Order: sequence, then structure tokens, then C-alpha cells
Amino acid sequence: MISLEPTEKQLALQEHFRRLAVKRLQPRSILIDAAKPACVDRDYSAVIAQENLNAFLIPEEYGGKPLDWTSLAILFEELGAGCAGFAAVYAQTFHSIAALLIGGSEEQKKRFFPLLLPPGGHVASFCVTEERSGSNTSSFSTVFSRKGKTFILNGDKEPIINAGQSRFYVVWANEEGSRNRAGISTFLVPAKTAGLGFGPYHDKPGFRAAPTAAVHFRNVRIPERNMIGPEGSGYLLLMQILDWGRALGAAIAVGLARTAIEEAIRFAKQRVILKRPIIRNQSIAFILADLATELEAARALVWRACRLIDLGKDHTVASSMAKLYASELAVRATTEGLLILGQSGYKRPSLMDKLHRDAQAFRIAEGTSHVQKLIISGQL
Repeated sequence: MISLEPTEKQLALQEHFRRLAVKRLQPRSILIDAAKPACVDRDYSAVIAQENLNAFLIPEEYGGKPLDWTSLAILFEELGAGCAGFAAVYAQTFHSIAALLIGGSEEQKKRFFPLLLPPGGHVASFCVTEERSGSNTSSFSTVFSRKGKTFILNGDKEPIINAGQSRFYVVWANEEGSRNRAGISTFLVPAKTAGLGFGPYHDKPGFRAAPTAAVHFRNVRIPERNMIGPEGSGYLLLMQILDWGRALGAAIAVGLARTAIEEAIRFAKQRVILKRPIIRNQSIAFILADLATELEAARALVWRACRLIDLGKDHTVASSMAKLYASELAVRATTEGLLILGQSGYKRPSLMDKLHRDAQAFRIAEGTSHVQKLIISGQL
């Protein structure tokens, strides 16, 4: 049976990170949003280090303090409520760690996990997306060839979060001459590897706290021991990581939607027209009632997916349902929020304006809403 009541430990985790989100992440996010595109904000890096966030993702035997999946969902929701861009920076590191958790060797885990632990606020990058591939993850223009006990990697990945700042990059590529799933393999590329380069940071409408840029591979030499899993296993590994990641991406969307709804409720209670607050107008009250109900439903979908992961059960459809519903809710909540706030929400700087722009990315990242519907409908 799946409980929807958090444990005392989970409530303490929630309370701690809710305070951090409101007092530290949210105010800082408005400043970052207005600034020119740059690397991961120093204050955000400090949060990763001071809160030892990466330890929550890494097993104890490698120096971590791992959380169960429902606790991770609570954590990601609170980070998303504070700043979805910061949560995306953290999620990129999660995806990179997930690749090692699922397919990495003992030797790889011992070498790479410590790179993400204190004292620094370190990050990693998950290099799948290419400019022309979009949601097509069955083949890549980034290719590798073998030369003795070394692989030579060439190509470009774009856009990649944390590009230029990561301790290592987890990269998917096709064997040269192959354009199918069986030819896809995954590689670990440490920072400062010769031939590794980066483009300028993208100027995006949303997720501005999550720096993205192109990552270039020019005759990058990768030792055999840096291939994750057997040659040709990259596609299967990627699908497993995305199933995990969609559940936590949905948690971030729930956090963003919650902030938007709370902001709209606060405004509706304070805004007085004709001697009464606008929340007493049925047209406003019913919108907020719908959103509050949908928020509870979205969180329940996220927790269900995470509980299935904890139990080791099939969670593919549950993760896609959570991601689809939560991402669409984030867009609805911020759109209605802008309507309720009116001009005070539409001008900048405005938290609701930022939330609205950030929300759009959830319908695209980790498989568009259309892709989630394909996954769900395929299991009907």
C-alpha cells in the first residue's frame, strides 16, 4: 500500500528545504533571471556544497547519504518551488549519477562519485541532446571509433546543462557507420580532457539559472575503462535513466506549480476591488480551486511513480503519467496566475512572469508531452 502521509524524517527534510527555497533560492533566482547568461551562480554552487546535495544521490559505500525515492521527490519539489533552474542543474547531476548507478562498474563508481562530493559544489552533465535529434534518441550524429584500447569521440551535443563546469560528462554516441540503437554506447569524459570544448551560453526565455551551451568533441580519446556497460548497451541504459528522471522532473514541476498557485492565492486575497478581495469572486475562486485540486493529484502521481521505483516494480508508465500531468499543470498554473495578477504579474521583475517562462521547458525536457502520451498509450 502506498502511503500519502510523509514520515517525520520526510517532514523534517521538507521543512528544511522549504525554508531554504523561500529565503535563499527564490530571491536569488529573480536576480539570476534578469542577468546575462552565465555559469552556475556561485550562491547556488554554495548551496550544493553546504547542503551536501549530491550525497543524497550516491550510495553510502561511495561516501553518500542516499534518500529513498519518495524523499527525493519531496526534495526535488522544494528545490523546484525555489528555483526550477537550480533544480535542473541538480537534476543534470542526478542523471549523470544514475548512469553510473545503473550501468557503471565498481571501478568507475569509485573514481567518479568522489568528484561530486564536498568540499566543492560540484556538478556533472548528461550529454544526450543534439541540435537536430530532438526527441529521437535512437541514433546520434556524435560518433565513436575504436583505436586499440581507446575510443575516439567526435561530434556535438546541444543544449547541455552545466556545460563547461562539470567534473565529468556522460556522453551517448553511435559507432561510426552505425545509425541504429544497437550501435549506441555511453562514455565518461572527465573535465579538461583534450579535445573537449564548449560554445557560448544560450540566452533562453526560461530556466535561466541553468546554464546551457554546446559541448564539442574533437578527436577526444577515451580509454576503454571509461565506457559504461558493454559496447552497444547505451540505448537501453538511456531509457532506464529517463524513466527515473521523469519522475523527479515531475516533482520539480509540482514545486513550480505550487509556488505559482500560492502566489496567485496570496494576490487574490490582497487585491480588493469594489470593497472585497477578488478571491471572493467565483470566477477567480473556481480557477484556484481547480488548480489546488490538480496540484494534489500531480503530487500523488509523482509519489506513486517514486514508490514503484523503491519497490523495484515497473514504473515506466507511472513516470510518464507524472511527468505529463505535472508539466501541463505547471503551464496552466502559471498562465492562470498571470491572468489573476494582471499587470503586476506581467511586468518585470515578477516572480509569476519567471515561473511562466520556466514552466514551458517542462513540456519539452526529457521527452515532450507528445512523447509521454506515446509511451502511455503504447501500454493501454
